[in-house]
Amino acid sequence: MKTPPDAFEHDLQRLALRELPPHWRQEILAKAQKPRLAPPRPLAFVLAAAWLVILTLQVLTPAPQNPPQAQNSPVFAPSSLFAFHHQADFLLP
Repeated sequence: MKTPPDAFEHDLQRLALRELPPHWRQEILAKAQKPRLAPPRPLAFVLAAAWLVILTLQVLTPAPQNPPQAQNSPVFAPSSLFAFHHQADFLLP
């Protein structure tokens, strides 16, 4: 369903369209066809350098031969093991 035009649209319809000068058209089309490459931003170089440093340190850092381990294994109380094994029973009404 079309809405009736308002006063602004009436004013636009009354305006006469003018032709562009031919040399403007050629300039606009020539600039539109040129590929535009944005210059790289300094922040991009800083972030790339930071990632290179991080990756370099990751590669050059040797892996530990004997990773540290806990001296004692954790001890569970019998009541906590009982609760772990029977938790489904505790949840039922």
